[in-house]
Amino acid sequence: MIELPIIEFERLKLLLPGSTVFQNDLLLTDVDATLTHTSEFIRANALQVLLLREGSLKINIDYTAYTILPDMMVVIMPTHIVQVQEISPDFKGRLLIISHSFLQQTTHPVNSSPTIQYMTIRKNPCVQLLPHETEVLYDNLAVLRAKMELRHHNLHRALLQNVILGFFIEIGNIFYDRKEFTTPPALTRKEELFESFLKLLYIHCREEHGVSFYADSLLITPQYLSLVLKELSGQSANKWIDDALLQESKLLLKAPQVSIQEVADALHFSDQSTFGKFFKRRTGMSPMEYRKSSS
Repeated sequence: MIELPIIEFERLKLLLPGSTVFQNDLLLTDVDATLTHTSEFIRANALQVLLLREGSLKINIDYTAYTILPDMMVVIMPTHIVQVQEISPDFKGRLLIISHSFLQQTTHPVNSSPTIQYMTIRKNPCVQLLPHETEVLYDNLAVLRAKMELRHHNLHRALLQNVILGFFIEIGNIFYDRKEFTTPPALTRKEELFESFLKLLYIHCREEHGVSFYADSLLITPQYLSLVLKELSGQSANKWIDDALLQESKLLLKAPQVSIQEVADALHFSDQSTFGKFFKRRTGMSPMEYRKSSS
């Protein structure tokens, strides 16, 4: 399989000058027909949400052609392969880009299933909105822009995470009564394996750090599991396990009454030193440094 080049957030910032940006995590901009684009197939390491107000856009997502018209929303996931074919001269919209890491740190709404959300959006990347729904989402993004532009806020990242969560909740509210978003999508065999893997991961990530456990549970080889995950998500099985373990680590470290040794034990690391090396390799900080920075 041909590996497509992955465009990182830094590159997206350069392609969209004049945008409102928060670190290397959030980018919000109003776009028009002058939008810089390429006709090549690409994949970006970020979630992109486009709301179209005027004009039209012809785009391929995972090699399926879509025509985007006014009052439509496009959700491009980090796993999607995208090709922009044509932008009309009167094209106008609002584009939000969220880095993969920031997205992982943003809490999912209560009673939502990340697995079903992932599969549903992956199969329905383009959605027709009612005019007032477009206005609601536009207004939410205007609030986000104002919060991003704050220069002196002691909890700026946490504030923005909550505004992003509110934006997602508004999208969920719009989709609540729509059949394609409340009925679990029909899955291929590979997608079923992916869903089953995620369910196992949420239950066992603290104690099971090896790919073999998940592959054995699914009655497939570790190599095939990694191949499926790489194809559907752009991430290997090891990366998924490490990411889940890292999120559990961060949650436990936010509890001041729990010692670093107890966190290492809860996550089934052989000792505190091994846990510390894992955490610093992934975050650039020691567990204690992270605890102090997030308190």
